[in-house]
Amino acid sequence: MIDYFNASSPIRFVFPIDGDCVNERDGLSPRGFVQILAKVAAPKGHKVTICGAEAAYEDGYYTAPVEIIGRRTTLTATDETAGDECHIAVYYLPASVKGYRISSDDNILFLADITAHKDEYASIFENPYLAVYKKAHDLYGAKVHINLFYEFRGEAKRCFASDRPDFDLSMMTDKFKEEFRANADWLKLSFHSQNELPSAPYENATAEEITRDCIRVNREILRFAGPEVLSGVTTLHFGAANETAVRAMREMGYRALTGYFTPDSGYMVAYHAPKTLVEHVYERDFWYDRDNDLFFGRIDTVINEGTNEGNLAEIAETIASPTRGGFVSILMHEQYFYEDYTRFRPDFEARILDPARLLYENGYQGRLISEVVREHPLCDFPWYATDELRV
Repeated sequence: MIDYFNASSPIRFVFPIDGDCVNERDGLSPRGFVQILAKVAAPKGHKVTICGAEAAYEDGYYTAPVEIIGRRTTLTATDETAGDECHIAVYYLPASVKGYRISSDDNILFLADITAHKDEYASIFENPYLAVYKKAHDLYGAKVHINLFYEFRGEAKRCFASDRPDFDLSMMTDKFKEEFRANADWLKLSFHSQNELPSAPYENATAEEITRDCIRVNREILRFAGPEVLSGVTTLHFGAANETAVRAMREMGYRALTGYFTPDSGYMVAYHAPKTLVEHVYERDFWYDRDNDLFFGRIDTVINEGTNEGNLAEIAETIASPTRGGFVSILMHEQYFYEDYTRFRPDFEARILDPARLLYENGYQGRLISEVVREHPLCDFPWYATDELRV
């Protein structure tokens, strides 16, 4: 992986770093454009400019305000004394403000239920698990992203008290394909892994292995739900994958991967990112890996863990954060819905609806990450709303 901190350079950006994604929560200039305070490390006593403006020296760093206007802005820091220079790219994501999504990992059992009841259910939302997400959408405008296993069998069944039958996606009925397609504006499906076990299956995977598993899941999604439902965003199982596997995901068309990026976690759920990068991404909503042409999004709260009250407090803290409160991503795991699961959450519905209500009441709108990272029409950018040209 590229050293995005340019640690060996005689002059380097401390903030932002190459690939940082910014929005209005980072600050606004008097002209109403996104503005950040760029911070650069360089020898004391030198003359340093940032994007042509002379930087002030304070507390060991050179700083200067910089406007971020277009989709991609190149920032240049120059040590005029030594003749050294460095460049980074910063990305403006207009749709990353006041958006939230609910995602869910480890899913397959709700599809087994829909298939088992295909002659009884008139709608996929008669499935009680999926009905919870539909309620969050109807009440609070939630948009929901569900990541799928290909199969449920073997060791994965040991965590359930009842004897659940084997199931894989090839068995899923296509009776409800048109209903899936009709709800594709807020309900998406994508690849997670082949199975629950082994843990972190793509940490040391080859490109061929992850490609095989991904295509196997996504072909079935296309068959029973349609192309509108298949998302180019996912969280890989355990959020772990080597760079070869990550590149394979991009080559298959994936645009973004999400994870926890938690520095003090025993398992950082941060793919192959080194700890220094994890610590940086933890404080942001999104970060762009230009080497692999892929966005990484941070999951703010895992709502099947802890208590519902504690999760709500954590989400409220995220909302208040100037650097993490632009887009809020919360994550559930399917297993916790079922009474026969060893870690069943009897308040499962409240753990979905209460965060959705909190975000809705704070002005957040349901939004898919695919809507955030896509290229926006030129007219969406702020310089078209002013007669003032950028200088």
